Parts: sequence; structure tokens; C-alpha cells
Amino acid sequence: MAKLFCLYGCINRGTEELTLTGYTGGSVLLPCTCTDPQSTVQTFTWLYLQQQRNEVFHNENYKGRLKLLNESSPTNLSLLISDLRKQDEGKYRCEIYSHNPEYRDITITIKGCDLVNNTQTVEVMGRPGESVVLPCYCKELQAKPQQLAWTYSITQFNTKPKEIYPSEQSPKHKDKIKLLNKTSPGNLSLLLSDLTTQHKGYYTCSVGSQQYINIRLKAKATHQTTPQTNPRSETEGSSIKPYVFALISVFSLLLLTVLAVMIWRRRETRDVKNGTSDGLVLYNDGEKKDVLKPDSSAQDQHIKQDETEDEVTYSTVVHVKNAARPAQKQITTAEYSEYACLK
Repeated sequence: MAKLFCLYGCINRGTEELTLTGYTGGSVLLPCTCTDPQSTVQTFTWLYLQQQRNEVFHNENYKGRLKLLNESSPTNLSLLISDLRKQDEGKYRCEIYSHNPEYRDITITIKGCDLVNNTQTVEVMGRPGESVVLPCYCKELQAKPQQLAWTYSITQFNTKPKEIYPSEQSPKHKDKIKLLNKTSPGNLSLLLSDLTTQHKGYYTCSVGSQQYINIRLKAKATHQTTPQTNPRSETEGSSIKPYVFALISVFSLLLLTVLAVMIWRRRETRDVKNGTSDGLVLYNDGEKKDVLKPDSSAQDQHIKQDETEDEVTYSTVVHVKNAARPAQKQITTAEYSEYACLK
């Protein structure tokens, strides 16, 4: 049993059992420290407790993946395990040898890459000349699979698909694919650039024999599509249009009628004013009609203006109180009524 030299009289800080979670491809730190920085030389070791006690530094499965943190701090006996694998899961023990042996047990749970939509087929649509992402994710984005492969085949049940990642066995995919896992180890999606119709087919993302996802890529030609209309909405719209036109027609007719009445009433009022305010002197039928003259220059202007406007025929009706006395020429103008007839 290999032993590592440390400080004598080290008392382990924290003897309670601890449980940690790690992810495949990641790292985990198993803490183990001495409380007394002035401890003297003694020995300690790290054990993996499965069915028997196994020293991790003598196990080939951990070769190149272990690191002690006691170089800068001799009392720090913690162990760092890198590039975690599913088989690293289990119980570990930091064991310190002294007059009163001490130890601390730490259990590690390793979460691996379980694919989203495992064993299913997903359809992806792309357009020639553009880029398209073929989706493939682990449920735990921090988990990195131990192996990853992308393959391509024209048909779904091709017995000899060509690998396009990590090796490029398909000439038409050369220099056109890129993995998108720089920030998230569990993002295994593939970016395919400069898409053509020759790239359509079936792609498979696999991280193990039981963990894979099939992707069917369709390359659709670019063309302008005509927006689809709803037949029901067209029927409803066509049934509403006649009612709208009818309402508009009725409203327009009413508006024109109102305007015509307003114009007619305005002209009638104007003609009546011209006939009653021109200051004419009325005579009876027995007198000479050529003496009918306007009594002022204003009357003359009104008459000239009337001659240029619509022609109006005036007739005078004279009411006389005593019909048997024609010789009297006294005229009561208040009893005359004047009627205007419009042509």
C-alpha cells in the first residue's frame, strides 16, 4: 500500500461524510485538510471504496487525471479528479495514519450525457445558400459525453452512413460543418453552412449505442410564397360588402338632398328680399305704366342687377276699398300685395 508523506499530528478537519456531484468530462475536488498548520510528518492516502479498498494512485483508470493540492499548502490534502467518467462514481476516503487514525468519506455522483429526444427523429428545414443548425443536446449541459459522432446518409436505413464528425468522410460536407459546444459541453449541435439541395438526407448524433438522435434535413428552394387567406373570412367579407355599399349610397343621397334644399331656400330668400326692398311705387291698372320708376339710384342698381340674374315676372294686384269710385286716385300702399312668379 503506497503512502504519501505529510505532517505529523494532522487532525482531519471535518469528519462527516460528504456527497458531491460531478459531470462527465468535468472535474471534482475532494476536500481533506488538517486543522493544525504546525502538524509534523506523517503519512496519508486516498482510497476508492467499491468492493474492496483500492488506492487511486495505483489504479490505471485514474492515470493522468489526479492532482494533490499540498504543493503550496502542505496541510491541504485535497484531491482533484479531472476528466470525470461515469465509472468514477462511488465512495472515496481520505485516510490519515497517526496514533489515532482519522479518515473522511466522500461520495461522488456522476451525471452523464443523456440526449434530449433520445432515439427520436426530428425534422429540420433549410434553404439553399443559408446555414442550418442540426440540434443535439445533453439534458445536463455541463455534461460532456465520452464519445461523440455525427454521421450522414441519403436514406434513413442506409447500412453504411458516412461519418462527418469528428472525421470528414463525406466530400460535400468538407469545410462546411462546425460543432457548437464552446461554452456548453452538453451542446452537441452541428452547424452546416452554405446549404445546398445535395445536403438533404438523414443525420445521426450519437454518444453511445443507446444514446442517439436522428435528424431529417430538408432543403427547400427559395421562392416567394403567396399568403394564404381564410375562406371563411372571405365569405363573411363578401356578405358584408353589399350592406356597406347600400349604407354609403343612402347617406350620400340624403346629403345631396339636404344640400339641394339649402341652396333652394337660400335663393328663394334672396329673391324675396330683392322684390320687397327695391322701393318701387305701385300704380293701379288705369294709370300709365311707363311712369313706374325707381325712387332712388339704389333702386336703379337693384333693377339692373335683377336683369342680369334669373328673369322674374312681376304682377301687381291692387285692392281698392270702393270699387264705385274710380275717380279717386288716392292709393293706400299698405293694402297692396305683390306676388312674384318664378320661371
